[in-house]
Amino acid sequence: MVILSEIVITEKSIVTDLKVSDKKEALKILTDSLFEQGFIYDSFYESLISREENFPTGLEAFDIGIAIPHTEPKHVKQDSIAVAVLDKPVDFQDMVNKENTISVKIIFLLSLSQSTKHLNILKQIIDLLKEEGNLRKLSSMSNDQLYSYLVKELSTK
Repeated sequence: MVILSEIVITEKSIVTDLKVSDKKEALKILTDSLFEQGFIYDSFYESLISREENFPTGLEAFDIGIAIPHTEPKHVKQDSIAVAVLDKPVDFQDMVNKENTISVKIIFLLSLSQSTKHLNILKQIIDLLKEEGNLRKLSSMSNDQLYSYLVKELSTK
């Protein structure tokens, strides 16, 4: 486990080659991981799903879809991030136009207690996406490789 200026990322919170049938199942697995580690309250998942329905988080980045779901800070005990690389993409609604769907391969689940931390880590994730090929590289890493990469690339100030 590494604490990035109070944002925790653990090997247990990184899942590669995750086999799920839909976004709710993927989000439940990630949420369960954070809950089991004591980082979130049990209300997090329901709030996350509700927020995702009203404010979708799917985003097309080059040729790989990603999602950056999150919910209200009151459901967070310890700032943390969970990441899943899916075996096969699942549909999320597009954050720009929720009538459209995005086939999402990588999910960055943010569990953050302050909007300043949220904006900072969001900017860093977007910076990772700017370079073409980065997402494809991320999607082919093992759990250990992805964990090491994220610890190296993500930090808060």
